[in-house]
Amino acid sequence: MTRRSLLTVRVSALNSKLSTFVAVAAVSTTVAACGGSSGNTATSSPANANVQKPNVEWVVHVTGKAETPPGPSAGVGYAIIALHDSAHEVCWRFAHLHGFVSGTTAEIDKGGPHTNGAIVVPLSPGPALHHRGCVLASSKVMSALASNPAGYYVNIQSVAYPHGAVRAQL
Repeated sequence: MTRRSLLTVRVSALNSKLSTFVAVAAVSTTVAACGGSSGNTATSSPANANVQKPNVEWVVHVTGKAETPPGPSAGVGYAIIALHDSAHEVCWRFAHLHGFVSGTTAEIDKGGPHTNGAIVVPLSPGPALHHRGCVLASSKVMSALASNPAGYYVNIQSVAYPHGAVRAQL
C-alpha cells in the first residue's frame, strides 16, 4: 500500500469516528434539553434555554450482541439517558438504531451484563417504540441509577425480539 493510500484510509477512519462523535454529541444535547413531562407517558418538550441541565447523563452504544439471549448480530445504535432530579424525570433519546425493525418497547432494567432483570423504568411502553421522551421516576429509583449505573441496562425490544433486540449497561 502506498503512503498516499494509507493516509487516505487513516483520514477516512478518522472522519468516520468524528462523524459518530458529532452525531452522539448532538443527540446528547437534545436530551439535555428534554423535560417537562406531566405524567408517566413518553413526552418531550422542544429545546428551551430555560430547561435545567440533567444531573446525570449516559451515552451508551446498544448492541444485539449484548442481549441475553443475543439479539440480532447487526443490531446497533445509541441510547442517551438523562436524569433530571429536580423534575423527577428520566429522559431518553435513541439514535442511529439499525439492524432490526419494528421496535416496540424500551426500558431500564436492573441487572449486570448477561443478566436479565426486572423493569425499573419503563421508557417507551409500546406498542410502537418512541425514540425520545421523559417519564416520571421516584427519588429512590433516580438515586439508585445514579449511584450504581453499572447495575442497570437499557433494553429495546422489537417484534422479532420481544425479550430484547439491543441493550447496553448504563
